Amino acid sequence: MKPSRTPLLPLLLALALSTAAHAAPDPRFNIQVFRPSGAPQDLVMVTQSRPLSHLSVAAGPYFSYSINPLSLVPKDGDLGSISLVGNRLQLDVMATVGLFDWAEVGVDLPLVLLQGGQNLEVIGTEGPVESFALGDLRLTGKVAIPGFRRSAEGHGWGAALTLNVSFPTGVQEAFAGDGELTWAPGLVLDYRFKSGILLAFNGGFWKRPDIIFSGTQLGDMAPFGLGTEVPLLRGSGITALGMVNGAFGLKKAPGQERQIPAELLIGLRWYSSLGVTFTFGGGLGCGCSLASPNLSFFTSIIWVPAKTREWEAIERFKEPPPPPPPPVDPDNDGVIGERDRCPNLFGPVENAGCPDTDADSDGVVDRIDKCPDVPQGKRGRDGCPLARTSGNKIVILEQVNFATDQDVILSESYPVLEEVARVMEENPKMDRILIEGHTDSRASDQYNLELSKRRAASVKRFLIESGVAAERVCSQGFGRSMPVADNATEEGMALNRRVEFTIQPPSDGPRPPCPDDVEAASKKKGGKKAAPTKPAAPPAKKP
Repeated sequence: MKPSRTPLLPLLLALALSTAAHAAPDPRFNIQVFRPSGAPQDLVMVTQSRPLSHLSVAAGPYFSYSINPLSLVPKDGDLGSISLVGNRLQLDVMATVGLFDWAEVGVDLPLVLLQGGQNLEVIGTEGPVESFALGDLRLTGKVAIPGFRRSAEGHGWGAALTLNVSFPTGVQEAFAGDGELTWAPGLVLDYRFKSGILLAFNGGFWKRPDIIFSGTQLGDMAPFGLGTEVPLLRGSGITALGMVNGAFGLKKAPGQERQIPAELLIGLRWYSSLGVTFTFGGGLGCGCSLASPNLSFFTSIIWVPAKTREWEAIERFKEPPPPPPPPVDPDNDGVIGERDRCPNLFGPVENAGCPDTDADSDGVVDRIDKCPDVPQGKRGRDGCPLARTSGNKIVILEQVNFATDQDVILSESYPVLEEVARVMEENPKMDRILIEGHTDSRASDQYNLELSKRRAASVKRFLIESGVAAERVCSQGFGRSMPVADNATEEGMALNRRVEFTIQPPSDGPRPPCPDDVEAASKKKGGKKAAPTKPAAPPAKKP
């Protein structure tokens, strides 16, 4: 019987491949996204532009805890995700010192205090991740940009340049180091409002080693951060923090999704008067990278020595902003600044802070006096008398009213006509006035013409009876030939039913007879045509 042949070649090949797989595990990298800043007023992961005061020191621990900071999802997806690092508790011991009010330097020693996860055989190593490990020692630096150095108690724009250098002191097998020197220059741009609110933006470049981990290419990144601090109880030193931070992968393999480890964090901060700044909070990872945790929590205790310049700066920050200076009002009239046209004289707001004047001394101030140069008198209104001269007219405030379809003057119009008589008495050089009668468009031309003549004559008689010399007044009716408003409306017709007083130019010789008197005389002679006389001047238009 022939001995059976054992298929040794396939067994040896499988053993060799298995041995090679265990001998060459995937290269590892630092999975820690949480890289805090050690200055007491920096926004945890987002740096502000102002350096610490000269020779001021800040030091303290940052504790961070992350859930699933490194997970793999098999392509078939049947087994679910594999948590290579399922949780991590890390301590960052930090210290920072300010130099010349322009710069600061700091150091960060990261220690992985506790971490755990599933078996690492899927990446070529048997057993879980190492639970305690030293991280990459990190040196930090910040220099304010000239022209953008904001003082400790100042507000406005600020800008600075930063540099982070990490040394390969971390245990790479424990995902606590990159295995070589890395460096990250950056830019900080922020704005502090007078209310104490701070908005800050960070951006830069992070030089990292190129590796392939579980089929994913990793390498250089562009870190970014956007944060804000909002005072809640400013006098007590309590503020709220919010930030988005992460890094944009600059390298990726064809067909591979770009790695963007990022987090959204919120927190509370207390600036105590003992010089200790307490900060705690947490947030969510975006799930768009191998090293993006599902959840993370952080807390820090940063101490600055009491009575140092930095301690004093924090205490000044806790003070509420000073109230705005009282408005300058030297005349105490309540009209402030440029709105006061007379800053050294008391005046009402309605007159732009200037004293009211009354040029005609009628008790109605000029800013509301429609006739600032003519006294109102006892019967006037809005600073105007019932009758006054204006150009070649005696202007009246109220219409002369008559009984309907008659030439009888209503008693309510007596005061207006008495004022016309007064104006003529006060102006003896007024040679003659023409009393014009006008009507609306109702009825015929002849009817309206006769009615306007009779009404003008009635006004003439009233003035003569009031003491005006007969030779100083003439009357003439114009009927509806000279409307001043639309006769299609009641309001327009009311304006057209009017009496006007036109001042006639002085005569060098004997005064010519009045037009209506000439016509009346002609009719009285039996219709004979009267001798031609110089016609009265046509009435001027109302100003």
